Amino acid sequence: MNIAFTICSNNYLAQAKVLRNSINKYGENFKFVIGLCDEKSDEIDYSSFQCEIVEMKDIGIKNFDDLWMKYDIIEFNTSVKASFFKYLLSKNPNTEFIYYFDPDIEILDQLSILNAEFENNVDILLTPHILSSIPLDGYKPVENTFLNFGIYNLGFIGLRGYSENAKNLLDWWEERLLSLCYNQPEKGLFVDQIWMNFSPIFFKKVKVLNKMGYNAAPWNLHERIGLIAAENNKYLMPDNSPLVFYHFSNFKYKNPETLAKYYDRYSLENSNSLKKLYQNYYQKIIENDIERISKIDCKYVILKNDLPKKSKSFYEILKSNFNNLLKIIYYKIRYNYNYEPKL
Repeated sequence: MNIAFTICSNNYLAQAKVLRNSINKYGENFKFVIGLCDEKSDEIDYSSFQCEIVEMKDIGIKNFDDLWMKYDIIEFNTSVKASFFKYLLSKNPNTEFIYYFDPDIEILDQLSILNAEFENNVDILLTPHILSSIPLDGYKPVENTFLNFGIYNLGFIGLRGYSENAKNLLDWWEERLLSLCYNQPEKGLFVDQIWMNFSPIFFKKVKVLNKMGYNAAPWNLHERIGLIAAENNKYLMPDNSPLVFYHFSNFKYKNPETLAKYYDRYSLENSNSLKKLYQNYYQKIIENDIERISKIDCKYVILKNDLPKKSKSFYEILKSNFNNLLKIIYYKIRYNYNYEPKL
């Protein structure tokens, strides 16, 4: 048996349902699980997902409440990733391969293609943000974007289920995520993602996937804009690999004509095939009631907002505002990059 899972709060369940449906279609012998970084809400019919949904509070993370109290919602959702990997493997010890996918990913071809990448005793699969250099043409993203936020995109990671090597990686990763899963690039921290820069050095049998059909996304369109729509809603990439999964990161259903907020090199008008891909995805999340579901606040955010606020001294307020100003100036001057990415 193989496992595919995602992690999200209630407000991302419309996207997670697209992922779930696509895995059901293309993942033979796959079990799909949603890790809910939230508490279940009376506003959602969870039975409609027809998959296992596990509340993160129930998986045995030590000092769980400390996580939602110290992290923002993105940090919180990413901080539990290694712990949920370990939980799923403990509950399903016969798992051959286990994959994490971000909730805003859609599978578009057989996952057996991905399984085959574990040949030759590979234990860990990673996808880099980009496979080739980006022109210095004044558009975003630029290569140094990924030096700040991570060489690999952790919207995906695959592990061999029974590998001690993979388990060692999870132990190492979990310790850092539970302690230092902050979005603070100026301090060398970017949630769960930037830690994986070390993985090919610290661990054995790591494979960096170099086919364009894995984790295609707005940030790597400089090399993948030439994708071609084929029959049966499948796509062929410029390197002739099939598009196995696409990452609709930063796609806003309220502004469906915009590709991504943070990247301006291409628009949907540059490619009819890309436009078709996004239009199909938009229709699916609309059918999944994203307009209503996206407005459901995370219970832990509500609880955090209700906590007594510690009064800050004038010095603390001044220091905080000064540090934020320095952060903005640092990224603007050094990288000509507005500080607000969420890769």
